Amino acid sequence: MKFGQDFEAALARGEYPPDWVNSAISYKKLKKCIKRVQQELLSLGLDKDTLDALWKHVGSTGSDLDGRTTDSLLQYTVEDGERVSFTPKLTIVVDPRDGSPMDAWLSPDTRRILRRLARSSNPRIDRAEAQEESPSGQPRLPGDHDPVWTIAADESGKSLNNEQQHLDTVEVPLTADSEFFQTLRRELTCLDDLQQAEDARLREEITRLGSELRALRASNSKRSKKEVEAWRKIFELYSDAEVFLSSHEADAGARDAAHAQNQFQLFSQSLAAQRKKDVLKLGKEADGALSRFLQINVNLLRLIKFQEINRTALNKIMKKFDKRTALHAKSSVARSLTKTSPFMVEDLAKATCFTISEEVLRIIPQLNDYLCPICFSISWRPIRLRCGHLFCIRCMIVLQREEKDPCPLCREEVVMEATEKNIDKEMVQFLKANFKNDVKEKQKQNEIAAGIDQWGAAYEHAQMQRCVVM
Repeated sequence: MKFGQDFEAALARGEYPPDWVNSAISYKKLKKCIKRVQQELLSLGLDKDTLDALWKHVGSTGSDLDGRTTDSLLQYTVEDGERVSFTPKLTIVVDPRDGSPMDAWLSPDTRRILRRLARSSNPRIDRAEAQEESPSGQPRLPGDHDPVWTIAADESGKSLNNEQQHLDTVEVPLTADSEFFQTLRRELTCLDDLQQAEDARLREEITRLGSELRALRASNSKRSKKEVEAWRKIFELYSDAEVFLSSHEADAGARDAAHAQNQFQLFSQSLAAQRKKDVLKLGKEADGALSRFLQINVNLLRLIKFQEINRTALNKIMKKFDKRTALHAKSSVARSLTKTSPFMVEDLAKATCFTISEEVLRIIPQLNDYLCPICFSISWRPIRLRCGHLFCIRCMIVLQREEKDPCPLCREEVVMEATEKNIDKEMVQFLKANFKNDVKEKQKQNEIAAGIDQWGAAYEHAQMQRCVVM
């Protein structure tokens, strides 16, 4: 099945709202425009092979056949601005004496049409008929005649290089191209407006959810505390799933829609399993908030998928345009169109995930953000070294006992100077308030470790026997 059929089927599947479908790239319409562009070029004697011959004057390195750096004898540009219509034009360098195009094997009909265009646009061109080929039968080259008084200029008004100063140019206006690019620009504008509206809607939902979670945390009731713990577990599952952004070396960065969809399904399955075990207990209001959180992700997934298929449609239609017309528009005109289009260049996943992180996830602190980087358990009685790095007090005691002065993270020699004054008291209160059970467990582990230091390994065995008896 061709891409056009796949694209139309995806839009007609009912997954996207009608206003989204109406804003999508009109792939079929643009294909018809390309046919009209072909017909217009043919009427000028500029078929694909002819244009390919003209483009060959400049190779991939911008040099002519002799290896000299030159300006192109063929240029395809688009005049555009806020008050200027989209007007593509083809600029061809010609002999100023008779308007003959330079450096290409062209048919007599094509040469005749281009000479007529050159003469109508530039009265300086000699009206006398000239030979269409040099005496040797080779195509006319810039060095085949003596320079004349005419100095050619490109469309920006700058003179061409010295070897082309005796040449002139003819601009071929392309009406069908105007229709193609005006249609494309209108559709990109619609897509930009759509993205802006959807982005605002997503941000509004995220902000609303964040406000509800802040109110939940501010409450001191037993029920609210249980729900905060439930949300903590939900966000832990969500962070582990890395739905939209991957931190793994193999696929780091934003995920495409298919991979994001797969990760979201894994998160949903993990969430359902936890709720089935009755681990996550949420009240009616909190359950509604969870539904909205899931819907935010569903909406973002849908928008990313819509963005992807339209980007693909644009890439395909420009590739088809160049293939059928040989105007090389994709690398120049299309790039200038899309580089200012937020829909085509912005990364929705990164922007929205940042908002979710700032407005929602950060409200419920995650234990992983407060682990000691040495023992990977909660940084209870956290020691903040002079370099700013934070470790649990037990790990600092071990380092000082072993006389290891460099910080394990930055290697600055600050460990041996640390004392009880380095305990971060604000962090102590924060950890007690948010991770009560983890703090108790870490305190118990620290007490056992201290007993072993004082009494030896038998202390741990004695503590375990004591627990069994009790």
